[in-house]
Amino acid sequence: MRPSQVKKFQEQQTKFASSVSKRTKRIKTLWNKIQTQKTADFCELEELVMEAHKLAGTATTLGFVDLGECGRDIEVLLKPHIENQTLPIGDEDIERLISGIDDIAKIEPKRPDDLTYGEVTLLHEQDRTKQLVYVVAEKPEDATEMVEQLQYIDYEVAMFATAAELKVALDQESPSVLIVDLDDFKLLDEITKVWRKNSGIPLVVLSATECWESRLHAAKAGAFTFFHKPVEYDDILGLLDSLWETHNAQYRVLIVEDDRTLAEHYSIVLQGAGMKTSIVDSPVHLLDELGEFHPDLVLMDLYMPSCSGVEAASVIRQHAAHTNVPIVYLSGETDLKLQMKALQVGADDFLTKPINDLHLTQAVSIRARRFRALSAMMDRDSLTGLLNHSNLKMALERELSRARRHKSPVSFVMIDIDHFKSINDKYGHPVGDKVIKGVARLLNYRFRKTDTSARYGGEEFALILPDTPADIALRLIDEFRSTFAKTPFSNGPENFTATLSAGIATFPEFDSIEGIIEAADSSLYLAKERGRNRVVTHVELGESDDPQEKNTA
Repeated sequence: MRPSQVKKFQEQQTKFASSVSKRTKRIKTLWNKIQTQKTADFCELEELVMEAHKLAGTATTLGFVDLGECGRDIEVLLKPHIENQTLPIGDEDIERLISGIDDIAKIEPKRPDDLTYGEVTLLHEQDRTKQLVYVVAEKPEDATEMVEQLQYIDYEVAMFATAAELKVALDQESPSVLIVDLDDFKLLDEITKVWRKNSGIPLVVLSATECWESRLHAAKAGAFTFFHKPVEYDDILGLLDSLWETHNAQYRVLIVEDDRTLAEHYSIVLQGAGMKTSIVDSPVHLLDELGEFHPDLVLMDLYMPSCSGVEAASVIRQHAAHTNVPIVYLSGETDLKLQMKALQVGADDFLTKPINDLHLTQAVSIRARRFRALSAMMDRDSLTGLLNHSNLKMALERELSRARRHKSPVSFVMIDIDHFKSINDKYGHPVGDKVIKGVARLLNYRFRKTDTSARYGGEEFALILPDTPADIALRLIDEFRSTFAKTPFSNGPENFTATLSAGIATFPEFDSIEGIIEAADSSLYLAKERGRNRVVTHVELGESDDPQEKNTA
């Protein structure tokens, strides 16, 4: 565990320890009530099972292993009585466990370093502004153009000529990817000896030969991908985009758990692995949070006081918008038949408490990644990977609703590639597609995870910037425009650049979807009319001398 993780874990242990006496007192009170019952009233019995279940899961997760086992044993002994509708009056085994629970609660919890829960590596302690790429080139002059292309897109690139130079750099900082441009595989063998010590770094090989032996050599060296030179830079950029998305995907996980302490622990673990979390401790708020948070996965307890996880899952599946979101139960239930019954309602998986932190993060990220991939096939433009037109409007409606509730600004941006028809006519549609993908790539790389970018249609794009007033949006989009204008695109041996124009409109000045889209579109047309390669806001639109000039561009 890292120091920051240890501190948070210890804080959770302290918080839980302060609540233990209240929990054990409740268990003893319920048990005593059951022992004095003269008629069969199972309310206290069901509540006692719930309290033992919650104690078992939370205590074990936070290192109070003996107390957790005691809670689990009580739960296991009580369950047959629930199933058979009998009261456990005079049960000596349960009596012995409950009467000794306070002594067990005094046992010191395990230290964080003694647990296996801290094995997960933090992917994001803070956001990086640039992706670091190392390039080793046998002939540096051959890789200069590629390096410049990456730098235009705002990658941070360091180039080396030898394996020795690379070793020095690797000892100081690890890159996101290592690219080796070579003519002779002797260089790759030298680099492999250095690179294997940093095997978490993807290795990309660019080779002058494409024979089976060359590809096999690269594969044995552990290369992630092999390219035959000359390389289309768009292919390299596409690969880096994929790696960047994989390593920096911030999956959104909604945790539905009535035990707040346990929920906060899961939240900290998942956040430590680069995910964003939200906690719902009462299912009555579940649908509201689903619409607000828009999770990639719902992690839900099976047993909750007001309703079961199975019942909550049924309610979720009643809504078409939430039909596909993965639901994963997280519970101490070990009965396989009950697990399978719970999954039949529409959930996707079952994880058993207590769960190792590494297992939890891997299980959640795998399922969230699959959901993102399936959603991308249905909701996103096939060429760019950006949201398509219809899903853009849904995203805009969500952001405007949120902005109304929180009284915060939202800027909406329309972007259009200048003279795109001329690019297609001169270079052909495949090259035109490269330019479109170039805009999409820069949108993904330049803006926040909370921003939403979409392909509006053809060479038009749209961008939603939450919590962003018009003046800030203008600065951001103008920087984006300037960077794109410097980005070279290739047509065989020839390189060229393109420009774009943009229009901005902002909530609350424009309150409806139709109004804000129309205002941004009008601002875009005014930018075109004023000469292109510029950004115009709705403020300038209002100052225009000729309100009809938007229709002349």
